[in-house]
Amino acid sequence: MTLTEDRVRKIFRLLDKDSEVRDQQLPDLLVLRNSTAPHVDQSFFYVTGLDSGTFEGCMLIASPNGPTTLYTSMLEELTARRSKNSGYDLQTFRDRKHLSELVRNELGNCDGKIIGINSSELTHQAFLEIKNALPNSQLVDVGYAILKARMIKDQTEILSLREAANQASLAYPRVVEILKEGITESEVAAELIYSMQKEGAGGPSFDPIVAFGSNSAEPHYSPGEEKLRRNHIILMDYGARYKRYCSDISRTLFFGSPEKKFKNIYKTVHEASEIGIEMLVPGTSTGAVHEAVAAHIDKTEFKGRFIHSTGHTIGLSVHDGGVLHPAQNITLEEGMVFTIEPGIYIPGYGGVRIEDDVLVKQSGPELITTATRELLTI
Repeated sequence: MTLTEDRVRKIFRLLDKDSEVRDQQLPDLLVLRNSTAPHVDQSFFYVTGLDSGTFEGCMLIASPNGPTTLYTSMLEELTARRSKNSGYDLQTFRDRKHLSELVRNELGNCDGKIIGINSSELTHQAFLEIKNALPNSQLVDVGYAILKARMIKDQTEILSLREAANQASLAYPRVVEILKEGITESEVAAELIYSMQKEGAGGPSFDPIVAFGSNSAEPHYSPGEEKLRRNHIILMDYGARYKRYCSDISRTLFFGSPEKKFKNIYKTVHEASEIGIEMLVPGTSTGAVHEAVAAHIDKTEFKGRFIHSTGHTIGLSVHDGGVLHPAQNITLEEGMVFTIEPGIYIPGYGGVRIEDDVLVKQSGPELITTATRELLTI
């Protein structure tokens, strides 16, 4: 069985499993449609296994036990043909009008059938194009099954995630070596990207966060021209992308001699991180993980200063759909990969975050980011 066949069947199995609960008929077909970047559905790449190319405006149609057809633009045809995965038929279109004609010809007998779409990743225009191409079909959202399928990684995905985590981990000590008084946040961010790409990364999985001093109290800070000075906190949050799969790691260190307050913050976050990692085992709920981590921080003098979820799933996207929080109470299963990223943020002072990527396994959680988690002072 090819990669595409296996992943398509996995999605339809999950649809079948949940159909009675959701009181929803099973779709006859699955349609995934890309628009112009950044509105490109990563699930398209999950099903096809394509690890290069942009595939803007391209489309995929799959049935539970039949063929999967990839509709590619002429721009991406060579990329689609040289893929090692041969689990799909290929049709090439010239423009949008030609694509609609191909779809209508292929699916001319779909009147009255149910078509599954991933609505959270569809633009309104793309939705209308599908609807116009299949005017007598019923479109239903099956994004929940696609999300669940993507959350449980297969061995091919795990290999790519491990490599992305390794590339990010190796970048950390190299960037630490170039930290010096007067270097800017933007320069450090550039060095992070360069170091990961030297290790073979296709690029960063997101724009790196590098924050000096009190800027580190802002969780999603964008690096600027702030210069590193003595007794500055340094917070770095970054990741590598390898064959489309992402890593996400955060490390906090100190430039100078840290005071007792900073050491206490770091110790608290480190302990919270250990608690979260140890709880990432099959059968635990995502809500329970967050509650335990938050409870540890809230019993200290830093109560209320942990202001986000404990972590999120990671895969083809940095935030791949699942979160470690009671708002999305998922039961952990083997093959899921989550970040664990507790943090404490004090406006006007600074923040500490430690983040790692963790694979859920029956034998116990596996930390796939390997950069030291101990407090470094420079």
